[in-house]
Amino acid sequence: GFLLESLQSVLPFMGSIKIPQISLPIGISDYRLASTEYYYIDKTLMIRDFLDERPMVSLFTRPRRFGKTLNMDMLRTFFEKTDEDTSVYFRDKKIWSCGKRYREYQGKYPVIFLSFKDVKCDTWEKTYDLIAKLIRAEYKRHGELLGSDRITNADQYQKIYHDQATENDYMMSLMYLTQMLDEHHGIAPIVIIDEYDIPIQQGHM
Repeated sequence: GFLLESLQSVLPFMGSIKIPQISLPIGISDYRLASTEYYYIDKTLMIRDFLDERPMVSLFTRPRRFGKTLNMDMLRTFFEKTDEDTSVYFRDKKIWSCGKRYREYQGKYPVIFLSFKDVKCDTWEKTYDLIAKLIRAEYKRHGELLGSDRITNADQYQKIYHDQATENDYMMSLMYLTQMLDEHHGIAPIVIIDEYDIPIQQGHM
């Protein structure tokens, strides 16, 4: 009754309201793009939860198309230390109104981000090669380590950067990269791995 009466009182004015023609971010996993050019449901309070709970490891298990990758890219964009001022993507979001305590974490950390979503090969050799390429690309994304005089595993960085690493080098590569980023930046990095189970699932199939 009350709801119907409210709608009836509002509907005559709806014709004069211009609704912006913005698409839903279906299939968009880039937070910057989704939050500025599409209808975006603000989930930035998830950042507050992380900072309050300070978990060492978090595992997100949700169905496909649930927004896991978009949320992880949101975390990456918020926390990652870059030359760009990425605070502009959060100033109109809920996390920014939570106070200075939370805003101080923005752009503070080096971030390692790997996605295994495309590791869908039919042999172990091809799988290994693709995973090695992904790790090498992430090493190169952290080019600030190339000439750093603060890191103790410079040789390891050079081997992966220049595609001269062995299988054992790749087995230890993420541990070495976290150590080097910690040494260079003076703060432990955040590690985000997306679709970690795809190579396992593909191998099983």
